[in-house]
Amino acid sequence: MKRKWLVIGIILLLVGTCSIQSTAMVTLPSGRCFSSKTMTRAPDADSSRGETELKYYLEENLDQVIGFAAPPPVIWQSAIRLTQDEIGLYSDWTMTKVNVAFSAESVLHEIDVRIYIYEKGTTSTKPGPIIVNDTIAHLDTTGVTTIPLVTPVNLIGHEELWVAVEWYQMYDAPGIYYAWVDTLSGPHVTNKSDFIKPGPNWYQLHDCLPEVDGRWGIGAIVEGLGHTELSIGNIKGPVGITADVSNIGRLEVAKNVTWSIVVTGGLLQRVTVLKNGTIPLLAINSSLGIDSDMFLGFGRINIIISAKAENALKVSIKKIAFLVGPFVVGIKQYPEGK
Repeated sequence: MKRKWLVIGIILLLVGTCSIQSTAMVTLPSGRCFSSKTMTRAPDADSSRGETELKYYLEENLDQVIGFAAPPPVIWQSAIRLTQDEIGLYSDWTMTKVNVAFSAESVLHEIDVRIYIYEKGTTSTKPGPIIVNDTIAHLDTTGVTTIPLVTPVNLIGHEELWVAVEWYQMYDAPGIYYAWVDTLSGPHVTNKSDFIKPGPNWYQLHDCLPEVDGRWGIGAIVEGLGHTELSIGNIKGPVGITADVSNIGRLEVAKNVTWSIVVTGGLLQRVTVLKNGTIPLLAINSSLGIDSDMFLGFGRINIIISAKAENALKVSIKKIAFLVGPFVVGIKQYPEGK
């Protein structure tokens, strides 16, 4: 895969504007392999704990490498912002590690970094106070390195968190490229994926360097009791629609399960049915029946049944059927591509 290197020239950021510019673009040497290195902690005693990475990048899509052309030392930060869209499902989990993508392919074969975790700021473009910054790591391998946090951060009570990497560039040499960006997964995620602090102020990389519009190779690894998993099955008539919502996860009770049955269609699109409800607790390997109540009409109908829980992702099933008065008949899979 072709990789690109970009070097950023710093002009003193003592004014209130973004003064970063692109000064060079070259191609990575051919034949280099993109590899990973992991710095591991001792495993948790509780093997039922789950782990996931909250991120915006894809490792295979990291294609731009950022560096600074300035006299050393150069110290700057790259950061991502995680909101309730990313951390809401993991509100009782703990951030234990941070993934950082680094390129050792240029003149700068190694670098020291410090991990900063910030609290929510007063705006969506500037973080609040520092929560922890006691984790330092040495990067010397091209790829994504997993860095255990010296002080893990419990997500309870945090509306959002900023995860930042502070880079210490201590060498004075041309061709300094080291911080990976993914521009292939799509453009930047608005006010989330490409924050940069080259001086006293925060900016977004795509504003400072428009040709690099993407997502930093930064991810927060969170751990907690593994989420459960829901499924929907046994969908049938004939009077109204019934189904079973099941907890097929192996680790914990599903909490606050919300479900809905939506039916539309019929002759002249006159059928519109919405039924929903809540199941406070759904035990492991258990099911509970739900139903739409009786409804009337004629013709083909579309059925969407959905369920989600406080600790489980949303699942949805789409079906079609035929309605004859109060009777639902011929329920089958919704046609692909419709």
